[in-house]
Amino acid sequence: MMIAGVCVFTAALCKVFDNTGREYSVFVKTAAAVAVMTAVIGALAPAAELIGRLYDRTGADGGYLDIMMKGLGICYLTTLAGEICRDSGEGALAVQAETAGKTALLLISLPLFEKAADLAIQLINN
Repeated sequence: MMIAGVCVFTAALCKVFDNTGREYSVFVKTAAAVAVMTAVIGALAPAAELIGRLYDRTGADGGYLDIMMKGLGICYLTTLAGEICRDSGEGALAVQAETAGKTALLLISLPLFEKAADLAIQLINN
């Protein structure tokens, strides 16, 4: 509920700044977005630990879980950056931030594609 309160307070404060100085509004929105994202990531820590323990039980390579968690982080940060850019009136920068995030996601997932291709080749050859 604290996060909802921060968001409502920030929205009201930004409306005040819209009349007097839009540049302050951008800084307030960015600070609030970073604070909320930090709180959300902190709240997800227990869930990430549980997922890690469950994954360890499978005996699978832990590198795959690392890739998944990094991918989740990239998605969160890319969304945050894109929305901050949009709120600032910079739609083109938002698209570029999202494109960079998608590219980073592709790059970190290449080992998964390689493993899937190796598995497919093994199945075809056997």
